[in-house]
Amino acid sequence: MSANALAPATAHYREAFERLRPQLGGTAARRVAAMERFAELGFPGTREEAWKYTSLRRLESRRFVPAAPTTELVDVPAAFVAQRLVLANGSPVGIVPASLGGFALGTLATAPEDQLLRAFGGGGTERFAALNAALTTGPLLLSTTAGQQSDDVLQLTLITTGSGPTLASPRIAVRMAPGSRARLLIDHVDDGAHEHFTNAVLDIELGTGAHLTLYRLQRQGERAFHIERLEARVGERATFVMRDSQLGAALARLDANVGLDGRAAATEITGVFLADGSRHLDSHIHVDHRAIETTSLQDYRGIAANKGRGVFNGKAIVHEGAQKSNARQVNRNLLLTTGAEIDAKPDLEIYADDVQCGHGTTTGQLDPNALFYLRSRGLSEPEARSALTRAFAGAVLARVDEPALARHVHDELDRR
Repeated sequence: MSANALAPATAHYREAFERLRPQLGGTAARRVAAMERFAELGFPGTREEAWKYTSLRRLESRRFVPAAPTTELVDVPAAFVAQRLVLANGSPVGIVPASLGGFALGTLATAPEDQLLRAFGGGGTERFAALNAALTTGPLLLSTTAGQQSDDVLQLTLITTGSGPTLASPRIAVRMAPGSRARLLIDHVDDGAHEHFTNAVLDIELGTGAHLTLYRLQRQGERAFHIERLEARVGERATFVMRDSQLGAALARLDANVGLDGRAAATEITGVFLADGSRHLDSHIHVDHRAIETTSLQDYRGIAANKGRGVFNGKAIVHEGAQKSNARQVNRNLLLTTGAEIDAKPDLEIYADDVQCGHGTTTGQLDPNALFYLRSRGLSEPEARSALTRAFAGAVLARVDEPALARHVHDELDRR
C-alpha cells in the first residue's frame, strides 16, 4: 500500500519510521513488517466493537514525533523502592546493568531479537503493538534463572518527555524460568510540558511453577495519551499476579491478555481507576483458560467524577477441555457526580462442563445514609466523601503489598 493511499495519521507515522530506520537496531525486515501491519489496520473507529466506548479521534488528529534513541538523563519522580531503572522515551537511561532486582537485563545488543520484537495478533490494540515493534528504540529483556527466588522489587520508571509532542514506544519482555519468583513495578510518567503519546508493550512468559507479581502505575499528566498492550503466557502451575492503578492521562487504554496455557496455571488481576476531570480511562482484561484446573480472578474498582469516563471490559473464556477451571469476575463502580460515566461489560464464554464460573458488576453512588452518619460524627462533607471513596477502593488496594506504592495511590485518591 502506498503512503498516498493511507489515512493522514497513518501516513505520518510511516514516513517518520522511514526517517528513523537507520537509527533503529534489529533486523529491518521485522520492523518493516510491523509497520506494514499498522498501515494495513490503521486507527480504529468506534464502529469496531473493541473501541465502541473509546474514540481515538483526538489522538488520530495529532502528529506526534517518534522519539529517537537517547540516553540523556531526565528528571523523574522519586522511586518507590531501592532498585530502579529509568527509560526515557522507551530507551534505558545510562548503562544497563547486567542484573537488577532479581532479573538479568538484556537489550537488542545482547538479547535475541525474536524475544524482544515478536508480533501479537488479535484484540483492539494489535495495530498499536505493531506500531510499537516498528518504532521502539530500546526494548528491554528481563529474565530469571530456574529456581531463582527474589523478594526485591525492580521499578522501571517509563517517562515520556520532549520539547514537542513526542511518541514514546517502550517495550519490555519478561521471561520467567521454571520455579523462579520475582516482583516488578512499571511506573508510567511524563514531563507534563506537552501533549505526549506513550504506546507501550509488555510481553510476559512464565515457565512451569514460576511466579510473577506485577505492580502497574499509570500516572501521566492531563495532556497525555497512553495505549498499552500486555501479553502474558502462564505455564503449568505458574502464577501471574497484577495490581493495577490507573490515575493519569487524558485518554488511556490498557489491553491485558492472559493465557493460562498449562495445567493449574493461575492469574489474579486487580485494579482501580480514577477518571476525574475529563479523563477517559479504558481497561480491557481478557483471560483464556486453555488447560485443566486453571484459575482466574478479575476484580476492578472504577471511580468517575466531573466529566470523567471509565470503561471496563472483562472477559474470561474457558476453552473446550479446560475442565475443573475456576473463573471469577468482579467489577464495582462509583459515580461521584452526575456528569460522570462508566461503561461496564463483564463477559464469560464457557465451552467446558465441569467448571466454576461467575461474574457481576455494580455501578452506583455514595450511600447518603453513610455520608450522614460520618458527618454526624464530626467529619466535613469532603472528609466523609473521601473516607467512603477510600473504603470503596481499599478492597483492591489492600492487595498491593508494596507499602510506598499503596500509600501513594491512597494519597492521590484523597487529594483528588
